Amino acid sequence: MDTILATPYRAVGYKRVSAREQVEGHSLDAQEVHIRTFVQAQGWTLMQIYEDAGISAKKGSHRPALEQLLRDAKAGKFDVVVVDKIDRFYRHLGGLLSALDQLNSCGVSFASVQEKLDFVTPWGKLMLTVLGMLAEIYLDNLRQETKKGQRQRARKGMWIGGIPFGYCKGLCANCEDPNGKDYCPNYGNKNLGDGKNIIAHPIESLAVKMVFDWYATGQYTQVQIVHILNETKVSLPDGSEVQLRQKGRKGATNPGLFGRDIVRDMLKRYSYTGKIPYQGIDEQGRHRKRKPPLEVLDGNHPALVSEDIFNKVQEILALVNKNIRYKNGNPVRLFPLTGILRCGYCGSRMRGETTFQDRQVYGDGDRIDHKNNCAQPMADSDVLEEQIYQFLHEVIENSNGNVNLDVLQKEIQVAEQRFLRTREIYISGEITREVFESERNRLESLKRDLRYDFIGATMTSLSLICSGVAEWHSLSQLEQKRLLQLAIEAAWVRENAIVAVQPSIAFLSLLSTYSDGNMGEMGIRTRG
Repeated sequence: MDTILATPYRAVGYKRVSAREQVEGHSLDAQEVHIRTFVQAQGWTLMQIYEDAGISAKKGSHRPALEQLLRDAKAGKFDVVVVDKIDRFYRHLGGLLSALDQLNSCGVSFASVQEKLDFVTPWGKLMLTVLGMLAEIYLDNLRQETKKGQRQRARKGMWIGGIPFGYCKGLCANCEDPNGKDYCPNYGNKNLGDGKNIIAHPIESLAVKMVFDWYATGQYTQVQIVHILNETKVSLPDGSEVQLRQKGRKGATNPGLFGRDIVRDMLKRYSYTGKIPYQGIDEQGRHRKRKPPLEVLDGNHPALVSEDIFNKVQEILALVNKNIRYKNGNPVRLFPLTGILRCGYCGSRMRGETTFQDRQVYGDGDRIDHKNNCAQPMADSDVLEEQIYQFLHEVIENSNGNVNLDVLQKEIQVAEQRFLRTREIYISGEITREVFESERNRLESLKRDLRYDFIGATMTSLSLICSGVAEWHSLSQLEQKRLLQLAIEAAWVRENAIVAVQPSIAFLSLLSTYSDGNMGEMGIRTRG
């Protein structure tokens, strides 16, 4: 019978001292001696000793060697981790349990020399599994408590998370803000805040207001605003001037020039209206960034911009999202029908562009991207936009401003019947679930839009549409696009002519009083 020799465990050690412990004479060398002696006594092979010197083991501390150890454990580079004492590994119970659970999931055991804990034996492995279960329970409870604490703090109007550009803690006497010393006129003076609530930064808040005011005019792109910010100086009370600058990120970038990303994030930050959009925390205990807020609450911090200005900016951001207004530093045409126009042959979206011959056209997006060979040629932008204007103008002129709100209820009935037919087809297996869900979402959206309090919004939208059409040729391309978004959901084109229009809910109530929604010679229909 052959003798099978057991392969010795591959062991690694971990040692750590904080900066204070180094001063007080605690030795990394002593830890290493204890680890080596223990490994040798077990008959294991010592592969490596990881070392974090001058670093605390408290919760949230950054320990490069420990992080590398955990990565190597996941890569299967060793079988057991040995420490001199558990507090060298973690002082925080949650962190310890979490780390042990990570090691266990990688098939790596753990041993402590001083506490005589050895998770290599069968009983030790069982204990490690139990500790992993305790870690899961502990961390889950911790997350729940953190969520409750964060939400309660938000409900009290207190800011959560990193302080956004434009605000500071107001602790001027002992200011640690990147835009404090040699920048803020209140640096080193009496505190303007209590540190619990954020206040408007004397200079940064001015930059925020300027950015929103400039962009709300519709005359500036984000790139232009970046250039203006980086050339703008602010006068201080003592008569001196400071150059506007962004805050930077601690440990990553220093205060300096603004970039487009900073301006874009600034324009989207709802907290500048004095509100706290509470987004909650995820399963890892981190803030759910860039997620729809679970709750919008009144904040204790001052508003830097009004809600009207903020909403106007969001509208412009949505309108120009798919339109490049500047290319290579030169202004280019904004196409009002981009996002609305569809190909009448294949149904794909049409988008505006300028050809090499400087011709302004709308083209089939899929054909431009070489996804199909649709027969739809490039359509002249001026011709299509004029047809849409004539359609809106003629409807308004011939309806005499009469509004038929009954048509809104009829629209729901039509949508419900269409949904029932779609459901029957789906059950029979003739269409996909995706198509069925799309139709159901359409019905729910329509019902939501046509609730009773929507009637007032409908009348407001109609007023804006009528006044906008009356001034159509004097409107900017951005203003024309905003008007079309109010009046039309989609329009279809074949060759060089608009052949069908799907009006918005607001415009539908007016269109229904005009020749049953038929455009006559142009053949434009309303919906479906």
